[in-house]
Amino acid sequence: MPPYTAPATPKALPPAGTWTDAGAGAGPSPTSRAERWTYWLHVNGRFAQVVVDLASVVTIILTFATTILPADVMFHVVFVLLTVQAFLFGLRPTLLRIGIVSIPLLVYANARLFGLNEPHFDLAEWPLMFVIAVLVAWMADRVDTTAKRYASLFRQASERLLTVEEDERRRIALELHDGVGQVLAAMTLTLDAASGSLAPRARAQRVGSARRMAATALAEVRHLAHAMRPARLEERGLTAAVRDLAGQSGFPVRVHIGPELDPLPDLEPTVTVGVYRIVQEALANAARHSGAAVAHVWIAAPDGRLAVLIADDGCGFDPGAAVDPGIGLAGMYERAELLGGHLSIQSAIDHGTRVSLDLPLRATP
Repeated sequence: MPPYTAPATPKALPPAGTWTDAGAGAGPSPTSRAERWTYWLHVNGRFAQVVVDLASVVTIILTFATTILPADVMFHVVFVLLTVQAFLFGLRPTLLRIGIVSIPLLVYANARLFGLNEPHFDLAEWPLMFVIAVLVAWMADRVDTTAKRYASLFRQASERLLTVEEDERRRIALELHDGVGQVLAAMTLTLDAASGSLAPRARAQRVGSARRMAATALAEVRHLAHAMRPARLEERGLTAAVRDLAGQSGFPVRVHIGPELDPLPDLEPTVTVGVYRIVQEALANAARHSGAAVAHVWIAAPDGRLAVLIADDGCGFDPGAAVDPGIGLAGMYERAELLGGHLSIQSAIDHGTRVSLDLPLRATP
């Protein structure tokens, strides 16, 4: 590929019996044991924290008040409870509890200084135990932060998907109304006029006009169906569909396929559709806005990756100042991200535009 030289179904709801009502935590009932515990902790986190704290306090009191077990065993129980706290509730609560637990530890280890008659207790291993608890808490915080981040990204992607779906529905509705709907309305009026016409010649002319309108409506429906899901994409694959798209772009488009893709391996359907839509949007933008004399589409597979480049020699634009009122550029970036790839758009005024897509080449099993 030449170097750049210029400066989408919501899932059905589960049956009503699988839903629970827990105030703000209402939602689908967890299925596995781990999910049930996680859900319970999410709803009753404060209660669980109080229970673990009380267990630690009782253990420390028993250490000072009784001789049921040696002090090192009792304080190891406290350490286990502290580690549970670290795993469940993160770094900040753990640091607070380490500070609190350190007080009875120091008092017990120096009991004679406080007038208490307690056996000798060695503190040598406790700094290491506290470090272990802090590391567990830090890892738990990392996991929780990562989970929240991915949940936020998933929520944003879901919201964007709904927006894209609504925009697509609106666009299809407008095309049906302004295209097919208008033609069918005119055809209906023409047929009404033909049925009321007494002259055979006038009736035949109106019927012929109605037939032409029906053919126009059929062509528009086929065009809309092709835009939604090109039949060639499923029948002959990505390269044939891209060549068809190039021939329908309204200006010269040359398609270059790497020899390693002849024939193109069977790709996952989502990859095939995603790449096709990105090429379709890039060529549509070039046809509408660039004023290019010619555009090129390169598809290659270097080093086990699928590389796609769409370049034109048009007027170009400033990517930093571009305003995307629709779903075009944003949709291209999101499709690439959902496919696990990388999309870059390079352009400059009077130096054309290049759209580069790079993603893993994953063939269907």
